[in-house]
Amino acid sequence: MKRKCVVPAGGLEFWSNEQKAALGDGMHDTNVGCHVAYENDHFRIWTIHLSPGEWLHFHRHERPYYWTALSAGRARSRHDDGSVWEVEYEVGDTKYFDKIDKDNFFVHDVLNIGESPLVFSTVEFLR
Repeated sequence: MKRKCVVPAGGLEFWSNEQKAALGDGMHDTNVGCHVAYENDHFRIWTIHLSPGEWLHFHRHERPYYWTALSAGRARSRHDDGSVWEVEYEVGDTKYFDKIDKDNFFVHDVLNIGESPLVFSTVEFLR
């Protein structure tokens, strides 16, 4: 996985009013994927499938989780601190966030800026 910061934290002044409104809408949206594939008392598995140009809405991560890229591709992600990141994924790239909770959360979106579908699996830990 290759990450590049294209707008540093604090860069909200570069965002459009529509982007800022979408961020506000996502501040309490805990649907972190496109579809819940499985859920029990311990974890929830989300699938994310984004065609080229497709956008996954702003959403809030407030539970420990990890994601795994099931396809290669490129994405742009805007974060609630104002930063914007472009990421190049390879199949199998995985990232784990263990220090996330309702007081230590983040909000972001994902836009597929590549030429092929982006597919992820995200697992949230509920306990």
